Amino acid sequence: MADVIHSEGPMPGQLLIESRTEVDRVVLSLRGELDLTSVPQFEQEMHDAEAANPAHLVVDLSGLDFMDSTGLRTLLQARERAKGGHHELILRRGPRQVQRVLELTKTLDVFTFED
Repeated sequence: MADVIHSEGPMPGQLLIESRTEVDRVVLSLRGELDLTSVPQFEQEMHDAEAANPAHLVVDLSGLDFMDSTGLRTLLQARERAKGGHHELILRRGPRQVQRVLELTKTLDVFTFED
C-alpha cells in the first residue's frame, strides 16, 4: 500500500484520503465527503490497509465535511471485519455534522474513539 498524500483541499463532493503507516497501525485521514460517490474509493483504501495486517486501523474523520448513511454503513462493515480479524478499528472524531450522523443512528457507542 503506497502512501497517498494530497496537499490541496478536496473539490466539492470529493474525498481525499491520506494513508500512513505508523509502528503498529495504519491511519487513514479523510477529507471532504464520504458518501455514495466516494465510498468505493474509501472501501478500496480500507481493504488495502487491512491487507497490511496492522494491530490497529485508525480512520480519522476530523477532516470530513459530510458523511451520509452509505459512509456510515461502510464504517459499520469495517467494524465487523475488524471484530472477525486481527486488528482493532479506531475512529478519530469528526466535526459536529459527522458525529451527528452517528448520534441520530444510535451507532456512536458501537465504535471505539481516540482523540
